[in-house]
Amino acid sequence: MVGLADVGVGVSNVLPVLVALEVAFEGQIVYVEQPESHLHPRAAHGLAKALVRAANRGVRVIVETHSSLLLLHIQTLVARGELEPESVGLHWFSLDDEGFSKITFDHPDEHGRVGEWPEDFADVELDAHSQYLRAARAR
Repeated sequence: MVGLADVGVGVSNVLPVLVALEVAFEGQIVYVEQPESHLHPRAAHGLAKALVRAANRGVRVIVETHSSLLLLHIQTLVARGELEPESVGLHWFSLDDEGFSKITFDHPDEHGRVGEWPEDFADVELDAHSQYLRAARAR
């Protein structure tokens, strides 16, 4: 047993989310903002499974995230057949040329693939990996 005061901020932040997902009933909405914040990547994978379990029970799970890793876990669960693609709705928010919010909606296909990702969604992470590889190779 570990006291809640002795765990990291990620665990203390995600614990109420996990409880809400477990006690929610069919048709109830559970809205969560960035539940992966401060979590180890392996814990984010477990969180994705908890989100899917709740959704498969009929809970309406709405998650606001900037985590490509969390989305990749969801895509993987769709590809494994553990989550129906139609039950996943992705909303991408961006600004149009006049500065107004533009919302794009998509579902993954049966393989978890999504057609229209925002242009720069994964670019920052890919660029960071590329910079690291170039720097390591240069030494």
